[in-house]
Amino acid sequence: MYTLSSINKYFIRLFKNKFLNKKVIFAGNINDKIPIYLNTFISFINTHNYDYYIWLKKKIDNNYLYYGLMDDKYQKYNFNILIFFWLKNKQESLFILNNILSLLSLQVEIFIIGSNNSGIKKINDIKELEVINLKKIINARKHIIFHGFLKKKVFFNINNYWNYYYYNNYQIYSLPGVFGRNKVDSGSKLLISTINNIFIKGKILDLGCGSGIISVIINNNFKKYKKKYSIYAVDIDAKAIYSTKKTLNKNLIKNINVFPSNIYSNLKEKFDLIISNPPIHSNLNFSSNFIYQMLNKLKQNINYKGELLFVVNNVISLKKIFYNLRLKISILSKNKNFSIYRIKNT
Repeated sequence: MYTLSSINKYFIRLFKNKFLNKKVIFAGNINDKIPIYLNTFISFINTHNYDYYIWLKKKIDNNYLYYGLMDDKYQKYNFNILIFFWLKNKQESLFILNNILSLLSLQVEIFIIGSNNSGIKKINDIKELEVINLKKIINARKHIIFHGFLKKKVFFNINNYWNYYYYNNYQIYSLPGVFGRNKVDSGSKLLISTINNIFIKGKILDLGCGSGIISVIINNNFKKYKKKYSIYAVDIDAKAIYSTKKTLNKNLIKNINVFPSNIYSNLKEKFDLIISNPPIHSNLNFSSNFIYQMLNKLKQNINYKGELLFVVNNVISLKKIFYNLRLKISILSKNKNFSIYRIKNT
């Protein structure tokens, strides 16, 4: 499922025996087999990707794996090396990196690996990283590797990273890297307006919950109709799970189930309504994989007469996916930029 990338093959070959007696922590945008293949005394992996977390749980000792933000108890591991994979979003990278740096002792050795088009070329311009004194050591396989040592103690407080805005008198919170961090996006606005015009009932799934704004609106509609309901909000990204929980907590909403899932992977329920503003990128590349998986496994996760509503930018063609899956799809709402697609399970 997760293959070894060319840059990590190169890294392993170059540093084959360097880490044999070292306690190494891997973090950031890590999504392949390097923690398994790199020879170390201990390999610990921190990931915010639930799919990767579940895959690794079957491969390694679970005592050396953690999903989401790490706390001070992990200082006892006394890591010697950090290998960090830079993300496309600078603030997201700094958020995760600073969380890990706060657990490390001075003089811990640090490698930061990133693709040429991720913004890593300007990493030495980032004031927050002066505590590492990074130097470029490798430029290969369309990637750059920086190296340094931690020179100053780093303190991490999640409260320094929250951003929020108001929408319909609700406070919407998000962490770096979560979609719609600064304002509600146009696609979500159209989806929300569509939700406001339909009768909502039963068991509802907010698929790819992000900041939690869709769950907040759905909950508001349920209160309006005074119907018995249950809402589930899931996302693959730990930062989105934290963000949705924060949004719900700040708006005093307590009756929504929030937990990680790679689309339907961690769900045991079937739903009457599934609502999604699906991601259309994987790292730096366009990808329709989320939409394909959402549609391909829809029948197993939706009740009879249930329906799926999702929004997609009009520049993206889904005709091939629709045709191959033989789904009856209608457009419930549309403007010049986005369309709301509807699928009924009949």
